[in-house]
Amino acid sequence: MEKILTIYDEDSLYAKRLSLYLRQNTKLPFQIYPISDPESFAQFSKKKESDLLLISEKNVKKLPLSSKSGRVLYLSDESLLSEKKKENHIYKYQSADQIMREILLQYGEIELLEDGRRQKADIFMVYSPLGRSGKTSLSFEIAKLLGKNRKTLYLSLSESAGAKKHLPIERECLTEVLYHFKEKNLNPMILRALSYERESYSTILPVRSPEDINSLSSRELSLLLDKIAEDAGVSALIIDTDSSMSRYLDCFHQAKKIFMPVLSDKVSKEKLAFFEDYLKKNISPETQEKFVQCSLPLEEENTSNGTESAADTDYLGKSKSTGRASARDCPYASLKEYAESLLLHYIYEEEDKEREQYRKMVL
Repeated sequence: MEKILTIYDEDSLYAKRLSLYLRQNTKLPFQIYPISDPESFAQFSKKKESDLLLISEKNVKKLPLSSKSGRVLYLSDESLLSEKKKENHIYKYQSADQIMREILLQYGEIELLEDGRRQKADIFMVYSPLGRSGKTSLSFEIAKLLGKNRKTLYLSLSESAGAKKHLPIERECLTEVLYHFKEKNLNPMILRALSYERESYSTILPVRSPEDINSLSSRELSLLLDKIAEDAGVSALIIDTDSSMSRYLDCFHQAKKIFMPVLSDKVSKEKLAFFEDYLKKNISPETQEKFVQCSLPLEEENTSNGTESAADTDYLGKSKSTGRASARDCPYASLKEYAESLLLHYIYEEEDKEREQYRKMVL
């Protein structure tokens, strides 16, 4: 049975434009009807019962609402961004995308309409105990490439990821996910509402403050990732991390693969040896086998994500700051090519082997 969202505003152009946007967006599981005068609303209400009414606050007194009317959300002319938001109120003069997200968040008890049973996403982590190893750049490349052939969600768990200047502070982010998780009401609708579309993948913006992610124990973080993998409605979950060792100890076993950028300088090798010894003492051999050491190529030109330039390499073709091999000495000319090789060998080929083994077992 179809669910009905009725938008009522006497500004007919506003109602039609908002309705058009929401219809074109697949995140809302409703049939959407814009109405702009009381008579039409009364006639419509006799024929159909609305599950959700989105009504201009200044027009609501004119409408013949009945006890059978569904939940009502009010479109307010007053901005609620600088003060505590009123329950059931949405600021009407913000972007349609943001209105959609607030509808989803405030009407989160509706179950997602799905064509079939949800499948749990495969988790792929990008982790390194070493700083400035190119971990985040590799995470982005894997998300972009994997997102071209399967639905992919990218998450950064770094406590400082929210410090990037281009991230809008006022937007909902992983902080809201943590809040709903702790309140035990995190669900597929809320995860969809908090997701933002990127090139070929979706993402939930990182936490606003380091305290948000630090408030979780390693076990709680493991449960959070498991919940997101089950309810996000994606096939792959790419997790970008920071260099903490203990924080992810209970999460490593959940990952199908853990791509670990490494560096070749002496100090980095010593840190890596310490980390490997730490893993042997704390996780199973099966989980240890999931780690894939990655020697990332050093791009010849600066990029927007902070990759070093050719000027940062010494005469041996090694990065002065990171110890990575430069592109001219690496079999892969770019990080994109390197990421493609990782997907081919450690995801696609292994999945083909698993399918073949299953086929033989069945036969």
